[in-house]
Amino acid sequence: MARPYTTTEAPGAMPGDVIESDPVRLSPEKAARLRAVWKKLRETLAGDARPAGLAMAVALGIFVGCTPFYGIQTVLVFAFAALFRLNPFLAFLGSQVSIGPVGLGIAGVEVALGEWLRYGRWAMPKAATGLGLAKWLWGHALYSWALGSAVLGVSLAAAGGLAAWAAVTALRSRAPRAV
Repeated sequence: MARPYTTTEAPGAMPGDVIESDPVRLSPEKAARLRAVWKKLRETLAGDARPAGLAMAVALGIFVGCTPFYGIQTVLVFAFAALFRLNPFLAFLGSQVSIGPVGLGIAGVEVALGEWLRYGRWAMPKAATGLGLAKWLWGHALYSWALGSAVLGVSLAAAGGLAAWAAVTALRSRAPRAV
């Protein structure tokens, strides 16, 4: 059945006219390629469908999201998800833990935690400008940031993975089973 569209979509039509459009027809070759791409996309998104595998994907994403590798976190999460054959979509969602203001808070906690692990004190810079903060981070606290991100990343990944496992298990226990 043809889909009508308004005059703003049809050149030369008068206001109020309803014009029938021709449905889009794919050649058999294009339709077969489209079905193959769709099948591959579904397989890729499915990944490991066990609750433990899905939880590992979320945990991987959270861990990578806590790393200080801003700008390449998405590439890293997809590469590790492919390497470990985990669900890339859930891994990507887990990596979004570090977006926006939450990411700044996570980075601050990671630096403070790294400083505490290295020196036994919770040190933060007394920089009044963004440039002063950047100089302090690169000149003094880069190692602390890496150390803190490893500890906090593992902790948050474990908590997030356990929560994802519990959620998947609970949802699957309520789902009707196919006979």
